[in-house]
Amino acid sequence: MTAPEAPPKRVSSYQRLKDKLVRVNSEKIDRSAWPLPKDQKELWQHATKGGTRAFVLAYGVRAGINFCLYLLRVFRKKAPLSHIFAILFKNLDALRFGAMIGSFTFLWKLINNGLRLYRQKDDRWHGFVAGAVAGLSILFEKRERRVEMAQQLFARDIFYMKNGDALLFGLTCAQVMYGYTMQPASLPPDFYSFMIKAARCPEPSLKLNCKNIRGLPISTDEFVSVVQKYRPTARSLQMARTLPVHPDIVPCEVIHPWLDSCNAVALERFTKVFKSMMPVYGTLHFVPMIVLRNKHLKKEPVKMLSKTTIATLKSGAFLATFVTLYQYQVCGHRNLINAGLISGNSKYLYYLFGFVCSYTSIFWEDKRRRGELALYVLPKAIYSFYNILYQKKMMIRIPHFEVFMTSVAMGTLMVSKRKKNQKIIILCSCCSLLFFLP
Repeated sequence: MTAPEAPPKRVSSYQRLKDKLVRVNSEKIDRSAWPLPKDQKELWQHATKGGTRAFVLAYGVRAGINFCLYLLRVFRKKAPLSHIFAILFKNLDALRFGAMIGSFTFLWKLINNGLRLYRQKDDRWHGFVAGAVAGLSILFEKRERRVEMAQQLFARDIFYMKNGDALLFGLTCAQVMYGYTMQPASLPPDFYSFMIKAARCPEPSLKLNCKNIRGLPISTDEFVSVVQKYRPTARSLQMARTLPVHPDIVPCEVIHPWLDSCNAVALERFTKVFKSMMPVYGTLHFVPMIVLRNKHLKKEPVKMLSKTTIATLKSGAFLATFVTLYQYQVCGHRNLINAGLISGNSKYLYYLFGFVCSYTSIFWEDKRRRGELALYVLPKAIYSFYNILYQKKMMIRIPHFEVFMTSVAMGTLMVSKRKKNQKIIILCSCCSLLFFLP
């Protein structure tokens, strides 16, 4: 008499994630081979185990990134060393993020496998119901973060056309750069603050340019006051003192008063942005590798470290090129006006400038990263566009709409994840245009 076959060993979600990271594109996951829980006890154990593991991993990644970024501030003498362990072990943002991911995993496993156990079959609607309920885990996050995450989840789309990810990135950055120049209040405050620091263009100069485009008068004292804040050259001070109340355009001498040469400004901008973003991008690339791919790192340390280092350098070159090209276009526009070749300073030019610099610079990044960046910027563009329309009384607000949309998005994405239903994925992306953010 032959011995009964041993039940298939359950593969953890973490192991499936690691396998997916090294799986070639032609390989597919056979979900029908996933073992069905035998009873409610096994169901609860599996869900609890998966949720706990997900919490630890999510907390580790978020806390690790926060720790590295805070350590950089300590080295730059912008923060005290005494608080560094509090950042690692008492970080509320990391706890919220871990709780959100952990509870999502717990609810997803519990409901999806519970429905499989109850109905004794595997159905795509299990994914929708489980994903929709698990999407409520977003309530662990702060309200402003919930809005961003809900937008991100609804922005998950497939890029069918060649370089479609780069095109989407260019179009979304066009809206974002317009908001940065003309409607800063339409952008999320933290994101706008990041743009000001990264672009290194004086914010008062941006405001003067905005007033000029809208036809508002600017006094000589305003021009001189702005220029004097940034170690101006003699030429910049002289220009600021002689500008009329309604100049044709705010000149380069006010945009970058510390240097007279636009070429020197572009070189300075590229160097400083690249240097300042290296620690940030290094953290974002290396921490996930250490936490999620530590076995591969031990097995092939040279390959993994060199690959991640190159990716970090590419990301730094991308943002430095982005900022430099935008600055070059702004300066070039002013030089053409000064030469008498063109006239006018339309606000819609900043849409064009944003598209050109973003579509060109994104090719520094790998194909996978282009899509990620496009999906990161898309919600910011939607947010900006929505706020501009709301100012014009062309939009309404619906309270807590982001929670409902997160649940629908997660349910829909879990269905498309299982069956690869392209129509459903496209519907997700179209619905992102309907966000009425509270």
